[in-house]
Amino acid sequence: MISRGSKVRILRKESYWFNQIGTIATIDQSGIRYPAVVRFENVNYSGTNTNNFALEELVEVTDSETKSKSS
Repeated sequence: MISRGSKVRILRKESYWFNQIGTIATIDQSGIRYPAVVRFENVNYSGTNTNNFALEELVEVTDSETKSKSS
C-alpha cells in the first residue's frame, strides 16, 4: 500500500523522472486525477523536484532495491 513516506518508482514514460525513485510527500483523498505528490533528490529542467502522479503510475519499491540502486 502506497502511503506518505513510501519509496516509489515512476512508470510514466514521458516523465523526466521515468524509472527513478522518489518519496511520496502527500496523497490527496478528494478524488483528483493525480493525487500523489512525489519528491525527488534531483531537479528537472525547470528546477523543480516534485510532481503529481496517478497511483497507477507508481510502484512501491523495497529498501533492498533502493540500496542496490544507490551503490
